Amino acid sequence: MSFDRGRHAAGKGEEPVLTSDRRIFVRALDEAVRSRPGVACGIVTRQGIPVLHAINSEMPSHSVEVGADYVGGDWRYTWARTGDAIGPVDDPESVADAIVAALKVNGRGRS
Repeated sequence: MSFDRGRHAAGKGEEPVLTSDRRIFVRALDEAVRSRPGVACGIVTRQGIPVLHAINSEMPSHSVEVGADYVGGDWRYTWARTGDAIGPVDDPESVADAIVAALKVNGRGRS
């Protein structure tokens, strides 16, 4: 994996992807997810790429990792494991909703 193309890029035709841009987007998503009750998260590095690792704080076995990739001419949040797009980087709140749903969070944090 290279820092200069999307993690799931198919070939040479992809636009350059800068790690610093990716980190900015992942940081914005971290803030959106962190504000949700019942979720714990943080930015980690996987194969040299920053991703958001989020867990259900009541059931830590429920976890996901989300990255930011340049897909089809636009920056998108993607599930790190599959590369499937979740939503645009300019809508971290909607992507945070998708993460909360994937984690099966019931809306309550630890007391």
